[in-house]
Amino acid sequence: MSIALSCHSTITVIITNIFLFLTAVFMLNTNLQNSLWCQINAYCFQASLILIYHSYCLQAFHRFVFIVHHNNVYFHGYHIFFAILICQWIFAWLYPFRLLLFGIFTYDSTIRLCHINWDLSLELFALLAVQYLIPLTIDVFCYILVIKHAHLHIIEMTLHRTSQKRQPIVVCQEQRRMKREFKMLKRIIIIFLALFIMNFPSLVLIIIASIDSNGSMSIDYSYRIILLNMSCILLLISIFQFILTPTVKTLIHDFWKRRKNQVCG
Repeated sequence: MSIALSCHSTITVIITNIFLFLTAVFMLNTNLQNSLWCQINAYCFQASLILIYHSYCLQAFHRFVFIVHHNNVYFHGYHIFFAILICQWIFAWLYPFRLLLFGIFTYDSTIRLCHINWDLSLELFALLAVQYLIPLTIDVFCYILVIKHAHLHIIEMTLHRTSQKRQPIVVCQEQRRMKREFKMLKRIIIIFLALFIMNFPSLVLIIIASIDSNGSMSIDYSYRIILLNMSCILLLISIFQFILTPTVKTLIHDFWKRRKNQVCG
């Protein structure tokens, strides 16, 4: 299940990269202006960002139940995670749809892009809360509980091993399991930090826009920072996903090894 959720997160990153590329195309094309396609692309880009953050939130929840509630058979099946995943996709596309429906995505001739106007700071903050703040808060909550549980479990194993109440083989198996889970947790935390940085400029600029009553903030400069930061972080996340996922590296290594053997043969 862990590999399936990692693949799902990778797919959401690819989808977001596609819409980010289309955003760059819209910025270069002056003929589109406030067309429906421009607004739809802005809507799809925001929906894809919700998908990214919520997909990694689901991974955090999976780590939490797999480590803290590993004895609960209810969480061993894939049905509950599959149901949550479907709900995430429905929510990700439905929530920003009202922004598209009410024409809140407007074309800005300065940046040649459709976006939510900085004057609508409450709408921007609500979207950012759903897209960014709430999922990351859940991530932090899950990881704190996982680390706390793992720490207590290590102390418990040490005490049991000292008192010789448990078989050494059982203790060794649990130690290997905890080591494996900590390794997986370390990978997820690295990606979590990247996700935190990705939308942080947006949060800062929204706060500045709500305070700046004179509207002196440069829209062009602000969106350049946001889009450049997002494109760099998405690239880093893609690289991290490849480097930190042993299964993917093994599959690619085996593929190139087979090709090399075929050529040599």
